[in-house]
Amino acid sequence: MNKLTLSAATVALATTATGALAGGLDRATFSSAILFEEGTHAEISFATTSPKVSPQTDTAFGGAALNSAWQVTERFNTGIVRFKTDLSDKVAIAFEVNNNPYGVDINYGAFAASAFSAVSDLASLSANLSSSAMTLSGKYKVTDRFSVIGALKLVEIGGSANVSVPLAAGIGAGAVTSIGLADIGAGAGIVTLEGDSAIAPIIGVSYEIPDIALRVAASYELGVETNPIVNSINPTYSGGAGSIKTPDVMLLEFQSGVAKDTLVFGAIRRANWSDAQVTMSAVYDNLQLSDFDDSTTYTIGVGRRFSDKFSGSLTLTHAPSDCDSVSLLAPTCENNTLSIGGKYSVGNGTAISAGVSFRKYKTATSSSISPESGSIVFDGDTLRTVGVKVSRKF
Repeated sequence: MNKLTLSAATVALATTATGALAGGLDRATFSSAILFEEGTHAEISFATTSPKVSPQTDTAFGGAALNSAWQVTERFNTGIVRFKTDLSDKVAIAFEVNNNPYGVDINYGAFAASAFSAVSDLASLSANLSSSAMTLSGKYKVTDRFSVIGALKLVEIGGSANVSVPLAAGIGAGAVTSIGLADIGAGAGIVTLEGDSAIAPIIGVSYEIPDIALRVAASYELGVETNPIVNSINPTYSGGAGSIKTPDVMLLEFQSGVAKDTLVFGAIRRANWSDAQVTMSAVYDNLQLSDFDDSTTYTIGVGRRFSDKFSGSLTLTHAPSDCDSVSLLAPTCENNTLSIGGKYSVGNGTAISAGVSFRKYKTATSSSISPESGSIVFDGDTLRTVGVKVSRKF
């Protein structure tokens, strides 16, 4: 029962987690599940996510139709390596490397073709923010049923990130005077962000009843702030430190056996993204590029072992949110996700898992761009994630 719980549930949850655009900059999120694997365990997973997010209408022109073929989001990949081992009967540790916990790949360049000049100004808005994280976690078994969890997550955000910002959006007169931006046009808004890092602490507790494969784990992750240096490309100029914050996160994970070879599992995740925004440096008047809202995600699933070698899972995820004023960096809102996963044991402690997720978003309206251009309506948006994982027990 325990092995089924850890295999089928992990496949479904990992597939769902890597399907990003769930809230803010989230892409692949923390889970304590690795700490509950039996013995020494190693795994490597890869997922590719293909979002389809496109504008439909512009509210400033009587609902004028835009070109729905203008895709503003781009496909991205996520890779995770995890290793877990027991130091004693009471202490377990795990190490994780995640190449894409947070990110943005968005480009409004297609808006340059718009017949409306106010909307075509969005063509200069794009962002490619990358990140990585290394997490060292541990679990101490206080009793046979109760454990405490702790982790430190080193997060780096920036890297090869590029952000294109309309010059008129927020550069003050002082900046124009000090670095001569008045003479070089909108190109002055094109910048790179030097990567910066911070350490996020995570604490949690868990309760287990092994006989029925019951486990409830609650964790709290403290949000952190990174301050990447904002460098202007044209002209070459260091514009000082900006700010990219990660949110405080509360996570509740649970699972329980309900019948022979069958279990239910799920999670509730709350991320306070309203307090974690992307902000330019003082040279750019501390312009806030994002307008993220808090996100809550509910996941419920069922896992089933069909034979000694094969098990599968089916997961449903619901993420309610406000759809009336979404950020142009993440122009999606409330959504539902269906995930299907499977695991095949090939022998000698080695298993191959795979899964697919499909997400459907509700109609979203962006924050007001300007009085002339109004807001952009995004409708019919979807996301698909396909993932595979290879694991081995030693």
